[in-house]
Amino acid sequence: MVKGIVEDSLHSFALQSATVTVYKKSDSALLNYQISNNQGEFNIGDLPLNTLLLVSVSYTGYLDFSRELRLDSLKSLYDFKKISLLRDTAKRLDEVVVKAVVPVKMNGDTLEINPGAFKLDSSAVVEDMLLRVPGVTMWSDGTITVNGKKVNNVYVDGKAFFGNSPEMATQNLPKNAIEKIQVYKEKDYSKQDLTNTDLDSTVTMNIKLRPDKKKGYFGKVTAGIGTDNRYEGDLSLQLYDKKNKIGIAGNLNNTNKTVQNVQEAMQNNTYRSYNRRNFGTPNANQNGLNTVNYFGAYAQHSFNETTNSRFDNSLNGDYNLRETKGNVTNNSTTVQKVPDPVSPFTLTTYNNQHNLSNTLYQSVNTGYNNRKRATSFSLNASYNWTNSNTASTGATHAFRNDTLAASNGLNSTVAQSRSNNMNFNGYFNNNDYDEGINKKSFSTNYSVAYSNSQSDSKRITEFESLVDSIYTDKYDRKYHNENSNFTTNIGLNYNGLRSLLFGSYNFWNINIGLRNNFKYNKSDLNANVADRDTLTNTYKLNDTLTNNNSVVNIENRPGISFFKTVTRFLSDRYYKSLTARVDLQDQIVFQKNTSTLSYRNIERNYSFFTPAASLYYSYNRFNKYNFSLGLNRNSSATAPTIDQLYPIIDNINKYNTVIGNPYLKSAFGNTYNLNSNYNTQKFNEKNTYTAGLNLGYTNVKNSISDSSFLNKNGGRKSYLINIDNRQSYSASLNGSASFRVKKNMFQVRYNGGYNATAAYQYLNTKKAPFKNENINNSLNLFYSALEVFNITIGQSLSNNNTVQTDTLGQKSQLKSKTYSTRANFNLTVPKNFMLSSNINYLNNISATNQSVKATIWNASVTYRFLKMKTAEVKFSVFDILHQNKNIDNFANNNMVRTTISNGLQQFYMLSLTYYPRKFGGKAKGGNKRAGNQQQGSMGPSSAPKGMRGMGGGQGRFRR
Repeated sequence: MVKGIVEDSLHSFALQSATVTVYKKSDSALLNYQISNNQGEFNIGDLPLNTLLLVSVSYTGYLDFSRELRLDSLKSLYDFKKISLLRDTAKRLDEVVVKAVVPVKMNGDTLEINPGAFKLDSSAVVEDMLLRVPGVTMWSDGTITVNGKKVNNVYVDGKAFFGNSPEMATQNLPKNAIEKIQVYKEKDYSKQDLTNTDLDSTVTMNIKLRPDKKKGYFGKVTAGIGTDNRYEGDLSLQLYDKKNKIGIAGNLNNTNKTVQNVQEAMQNNTYRSYNRRNFGTPNANQNGLNTVNYFGAYAQHSFNETTNSRFDNSLNGDYNLRETKGNVTNNSTTVQKVPDPVSPFTLTTYNNQHNLSNTLYQSVNTGYNNRKRATSFSLNASYNWTNSNTASTGATHAFRNDTLAASNGLNSTVAQSRSNNMNFNGYFNNNDYDEGINKKSFSTNYSVAYSNSQSDSKRITEFESLVDSIYTDKYDRKYHNENSNFTTNIGLNYNGLRSLLFGSYNFWNINIGLRNNFKYNKSDLNANVADRDTLTNTYKLNDTLTNNNSVVNIENRPGISFFKTVTRFLSDRYYKSLTARVDLQDQIVFQKNTSTLSYRNIERNYSFFTPAASLYYSYNRFNKYNFSLGLNRNSSATAPTIDQLYPIIDNINKYNTVIGNPYLKSAFGNTYNLNSNYNTQKFNEKNTYTAGLNLGYTNVKNSISDSSFLNKNGGRKSYLINIDNRQSYSASLNGSASFRVKKNMFQVRYNGGYNATAAYQYLNTKKAPFKNENINNSLNLFYSALEVFNITIGQSLSNNNTVQTDTLGQKSQLKSKTYSTRANFNLTVPKNFMLSSNINYLNNISATNQSVKATIWNASVTYRFLKMKTAEVKFSVFDILHQNKNIDNFANNNMVRTTISNGLQQFYMLSLTYYPRKFGGKAKGGNKRAGNQQQGSMGPSSAPKGMRGMGGGQGRFRR
């Protein structure tokens, strides 16, 4: 261990953020480093004994200090006492060769990481380097934290890099293409309401490319063939330069790999051999057997070459074409407790369903962004088209008290649908202020959406009752529906009312804002329904279900806001703030429904007072920790829809018929939330801790429930009603810790959640209070021995409970549980080989209290070859034990349901992959200086000055 204090030689004041680095003298290998705290202190452990070490101290504007030393078992601690650095007043023009490379330094308010200090394999990418930087934590879920702060944005030369996924930069860009990595804290001016506190801050990581690496390309081409007629193919190619980014991606597979858009397709094909989130692997949890054919393209053009992330003037767009084919079989069991006034009983329903589908989807998306410091403008447009064909058959069997057959049902459906959707949305924000909010501070957001669809279907159902009286209902019915929907939303926020009304008078530093949100929606439906006449064998119009309907909903929410922030700070010691906010607002609703069915012609107006309030407290202890606590309360009303007031009753579904109620009142809810967060924030700390607690409570008056009649044959008829109140509770607790010991990393993550709803309904005329609960607990452990081995072990437990109380106070409880144990293992021995395996053990306690178990075990071996490891061969096996199935639990009111679906089962696959990669060209004479700068100390940060956020202190935000 080495320790000491760094100070100015002339005035003897402490030098905060000096970089102290320890190297192995024989080969200059980096062993450890630390940045001095606000008292200039450093304390570096985990150093080898009986090894000649070189300790180097550097600070911008001062001459470097270095000393050789050796630690042994008798003297394992070396105390420098005080290290006095001399100011560098000389202007050196001669080239200087620096052997000791500074790995991390503070340049003003920016933390800078120097890739040249980390010796890695020639094929290493940015993420391989970040895993070795103390203070930087790469979490197993993809989150990145620096000195305890979560990184919200990852840019390359100040711009987004092929979308918003950090992996596109960290898992593709080679380490030797990077000049430096900057981490800084800035104000998030995209927010409409700013409080000038940590609530408005965001941490950004900017990867600055070397001057000769600012253009290049990378990608992936894969072809795989397997047993059971399985196959896969991937294509991804991305090209970039200073102003442009272009990418294409494609995928063909029948292995249940999901590809939703071009962003996901590119993210699935990053270069790094091990990705923490298993991108691009078969989805064992997807229901059924699925085939995907996909192609997508992405383009982005920047109208300037600035590398400052606060300035943006760019146009981007993407195209997606996807065809999916599905084959799904579902077997579900539903158990209901019926408190019948005469003879309570249990109703058990078994349903088997088989579905075939084929969907073709296309989309075009484009967006323009212009951001200049605190003024930002965004406009986005999208269009998508969908054509879908489905066919399903099913059978239902209901039993009373498990033994008495109650009813049987058969159904089959063939359907085709087509839809078009267009959307325009964006915002304009002018949130520039320093000491206070000025009279020009305002923001607006807007959106316009239009969709239309057409569907045709044919349904054949047969219902057979086996109790009381035996009868059979059979329907052969055709549906033709044409729908259109238009929605526009405009939101306005003006935060400069205080300046406008009071001028220079600060009004006790209380800011005043005006807001208004207007929403207009119009939906049109043209429904034609025809029933087959068994006598003439023709289809005749069903006058009850055939109708034209148009509904208009208009909602306006005007309001005024009062908010104030109080701050206290001591430079490099602590910063604390308290923000209070009150919003006084109305919710005005207008509804109009016009229909060819006269009973559905209505017009209604509603008006509600929906105030909101919040209190937020933040405490930041410099180089120690950050703690925040927030409390907020808001209210909102929900008017009943036309289909709740006057529904069109389709008698084809005998198992669930809903009857409307024209006297329904609007539901009004009040929600309260308490949230708190804690995280350590220390320079270069090898151990990181975070914790969060969230509590929520909602009380809804005039909540919509039902008065249901459950027939002995399994049918249910529900009449909608208002009830006095519905209460909902929620709680979540999460915590994580990351530990480093030399090249080993250990992470622990816990997530727990509790959600409950308490209300009541009427079952067969009897009041039946119920409480639905869902409890989830998940614990994950991750261990990594860098470059050699990593393993993840997780355990989760999910409980679904519903408790019902009858009029005599007797409680009946239905519950289901799902236990899941997971393990992921990756071993890289020998070099360039990777052995991977994952196993997931499921134990499901179903609706009938039976245990359904499945163990899904997958494994693969990968070998990379060629000079830059650009070729790969992989052999994999999926579902080794041939047990894959998907299990889903659901509990609500007086029933619990368990559904078991088919899934992809055992197959073997051999795949070949090639990674085309080139970054920049050959080094020229003009790049020699850049190369030397990379090896030595960094120059001034190119980003503007701002908050000393990465060290834990508080100052100004980056602008």
